[in-house]
Amino acid sequence: MRKWVISIALLAGIAVLVVNPFEGRDGEPPTPVEHRTVDARDVIDYVEMSATTYRARTARDVLPGGLSAAMAPVFVVWSRSSFSTGESITIRNLNHGGNPVSGVTVLRTAVLRPERVVRAEYIKVPLGGPSAIAHGQLRFVFEPGGIELLGVDATAVGEADSVTDIVLSWEAWRPPGTDYDMLKGMDPTVYQLTMRAYSGVQRFVEDALQGRDWTVYTLALPGESQGAIELLKVSLAMGDGAGRYVTSEFLERAEDAWVADGPRQGSDGDAAASWREIQGKLAGAQDLGDERIDMAGRTGYQTALRSCATMALYEVSVATGRLLEQGYTREGLRPLKTPGIDEIPEWIAQLSKANVAGLFLRGPKMIAFVHKNPSAIPGDIPKLLDEAGLLVRKGGKPVRREFKISGETPWGPADQVLLR
Repeated sequence: MRKWVISIALLAGIAVLVVNPFEGRDGEPPTPVEHRTVDARDVIDYVEMSATTYRARTARDVLPGGLSAAMAPVFVVWSRSSFSTGESITIRNLNHGGNPVSGVTVLRTAVLRPERVVRAEYIKVPLGGPSAIAHGQLRFVFEPGGIELLGVDATAVGEADSVTDIVLSWEAWRPPGTDYDMLKGMDPTVYQLTMRAYSGVQRFVEDALQGRDWTVYTLALPGESQGAIELLKVSLAMGDGAGRYVTSEFLERAEDAWVADGPRQGSDGDAAASWREIQGKLAGAQDLGDERIDMAGRTGYQTALRSCATMALYEVSVATGRLLEQGYTREGLRPLKTPGIDEIPEWIAQLSKANVAGLFLRGPKMIAFVHKNPSAIPGDIPKLLDEAGLLVRKGGKPVRREFKISGETPWGPADQVLLR
C-alpha cells in the first residue's frame, strides 16, 4: 500500500511541475540572458594550471554547445594526484567564493588529503511538494588542513580563507537559465549527468537562497575512517570519468558545427583548434580497473535511475562493496538495495512526452517499477541506507540533523555566524 501511495505521489509531483512551470514575478517567463561562449585560451590556461581559479558569469557564460560554464564538473588532476594511502588528490572546479546573488561563480583548484577525512554524510534536500521528491548529495568533512585552496592571494592579511568540507553532487548539466524538468529528465538523452563539487558553505548558501534546508545523516561505512576515505575516492573517480566523457563528447559535436559554419577566430587565432587542444587533454583520466566506477555510456541523467539521489546511493553501494572485498566489515551490515543505473525501460523514457493524463494511466507500471527499484523514490534513500546498517544510529534511530539558514547551520547557530 505504501509503495502505491509513494508512486502516485511521485507522479503527482511530476504533474505539478508540468502544469506549473516557472514564471517571473509578473506571471511572465523571465527575460533570458544572452549567452557568451567562454574564451578557449582562458580555459586552456585553467586546464594547464597556469591559472588556478576560473570566474564565470553564472547566467551568461557557456562552453561550445551551450552548456553552462558555471556548472562545469569536477576533474581530478591525475598528474598531481595519487589514490595511494597517505597521498593527496588535486581537483579542479571546486565551487567556492562566488556570489550567487550577483551571478558570479568562482571555480577553484584544491588539494585534498583523504587521510584527514573525519566523516562522510548523506544530505537530503527537500525540493517542495510531495516528500518523496528530494535532492541527494554527499558531504565530506575534513580535519583542519585537509583541504588546501591553491591560488590564494599571497598579499592578503588576516585569517586565510579555509575550507573544511566539500559537497559532491550529481547534477543535470544544461544551459544556464534552463530549469531542470523532472518529466523531461525521464528521457536519458535530454540532460548530461555530471558531478559538481562545492565547498560545504557555498552549497549550503545556494540551497538556502532557494529555500532548501538540509537533513543530514552520518554514514557508518565498513572500516570506519577508511570507509569515508574509500567513498571519497570512489566518488571523485566516478565524477572525473563522467565529466571527461561528457565534455569530450560535446566538444566533438561542437567541432562538427565549426566545420559546417566556417572557422571562428579566437583572441589569438583559430578557436576551433584551441578547443581541440582542450579535448585532447581530457583523455588523461586514470583507469582504476573497476567497471562499477566506469561512467562511459552511463552519462545520461535520468529522473528515476540516474538522478542526484540514486547516484549518491550508487556511490555508497560501490564503496561498500569495495571495502568488503578489502576485508573491512562491521556488525549490523545488511544487503543494500542497490540501484540499477544501466537498464532504463523504454516506457519510462517515454514519460518525458506524456501529458498529465498519460502519467496517471501509467500508474500501475510505476507502482511495479518502484517496488522493484525502491531507490527511485529519493525521499526514501535514507531509509534504504538505514536498513542496510549504513547510518549512525542512537537510541534505536538513525541520527539526523536539520540545518537551515534561519536557525542552526552546520557551522553553528545562524545568529552567531551571520553579520547582524
